[in-house]
Amino acid sequence: MSAPASASEWYESRLAIRARSSYPHFDYATLTPALLAQLTHENGVDFATALWYDRVRLTEPHRAFIEGVEAVHPDSSLPPTRSRLLVAPAAFWREYPQFGADGAAVLAVARGLGMDAEMIRTPSTGSVSENARVIREALEREADGSVVLVSLSKGGADVRVALEEGADVRRKVRAWINVCGLVHGSPLVDGMLDGPWWRRLAVRAFLARWRADFRLIRELRHGPGAPLSARATAPAGVYVVNVVACPLSIHTAGAITRRHRTLAALGPNDGSTLLTDAIVDGGVIYPVWGADHYFRTPDAPDLIRRILLQLGASGHLPVRSNVESSHSPGESSG
Repeated sequence: MSAPASASEWYESRLAIRARSSYPHFDYATLTPALLAQLTHENGVDFATALWYDRVRLTEPHRAFIEGVEAVHPDSSLPPTRSRLLVAPAAFWREYPQFGADGAAVLAVARGLGMDAEMIRTPSTGSVSENARVIREALEREADGSVVLVSLSKGGADVRVALEEGADVRRKVRAWINVCGLVHGSPLVDGMLDGPWWRRLAVRAFLARWRADFRLIRELRHGPGAPLSARATAPAGVYVVNVVACPLSIHTAGAITRRHRTLAALGPNDGSTLLTDAIVDGGVIYPVWGADHYFRTPDAPDLIRRILLQLGASGHLPVRSNVESSHSPGESSG
């Protein structure tokens, strides 16, 4: 006999069954932010999260991509590729390395697959506009159609602005994996800036501690008229994969729990932004059950590996030609 499920496993299982059987006329496109907020008010944030997760997995083209990723054989390998994987790190990647904000795990996975991989050294406490400039400068040095960008958290906003304002560098990018991206800012920032004076003072004191520009916060505002308020869309020719964390209340801890509870009034969220705001429109979505905004799940490295392998299998990575493959990177063909 199998061991009885824990209380949390039972809760998750029942919630998933309820979400699958509820509102059969609602598909992914139907679940607008306004409707998700209403469903959260009526049924709780965990139910709304489970419903959104379920409908993403049932809806094309996300369904086909998800099935392709989950069907990747563990022993698969990439064909020889001339791709360069560049990581746009999260904010405070230098000050808080324990959260994996520097993308070291992503770099290790990519290098294990034989890819050339490097972190773009954006200022750890830089604003969106400042870091976007650094990313554009890094892309200018790359070959056309050769780059796979992986952005983490605020790095998603940095990449978004870099590509929107850099028509000359968009052609460098073949694919963009947007992990828990703050591509539309965060309502939490509005709460910080529009809240009581002591909260604004606390924000300024925190930024001053790390000598961070106040624009780091201000450019992540969420409301109408904010720098990131317009919907982000996949640039022409760039294949975008949105990796979206979908935590239930029981999956959160510490500060993320408080943030998740605060944002719950607006709908399903990852503890830093709404799920619907972590998406670059026009890209495919891979929702990750149980992960929070910091992408804390033991399966994270394996998932990134599978996504890269799926990109290779589906032709979204440039393949090295036979002539290129017969020479070492530093060897002339002539």
